[in-house]
Amino acid sequence: MNAFDFLEKINDDIHRYVGKLDEFQAEDLGLDRRAAYRLYVDSDRTCIVASKGDDRSLQYYGGFEYVDKEYRQEMGDWVFYFAEDDRVQRHLDRLNEELEDEETDPGFATEA
Repeated sequence: MNAFDFLEKINDDIHRYVGKLDEFQAEDLGLDRRAAYRLYVDSDRTCIVASKGDDRSLQYYGGFEYVDKEYRQEMGDWVFYFAEDDRVQRHLDRLNEELEDEETDPGFATEA
């Protein structure tokens, strides 16, 4: 296998992985809606994933240009931001609050 095929396989694997993550809109994480068309979060809520296409606006409108480079990883067509950075953690906390509010809001209950 040549290097191009190897890297393409890795990118395909990452794409499949990201496709299994929970998908959210920027507002769900307390971000400006212009920050990203869609974002992905792992089930443990330790990472926010954006496509490379959304990363530029996530950095500009979401302030992710200030995320410590140690906690930002580009892989294939994707950019991973890890919760070890305070900014990323704040947005994950906001998402958790949103999800908890939905679970406890009686307006979301279905009638029997």
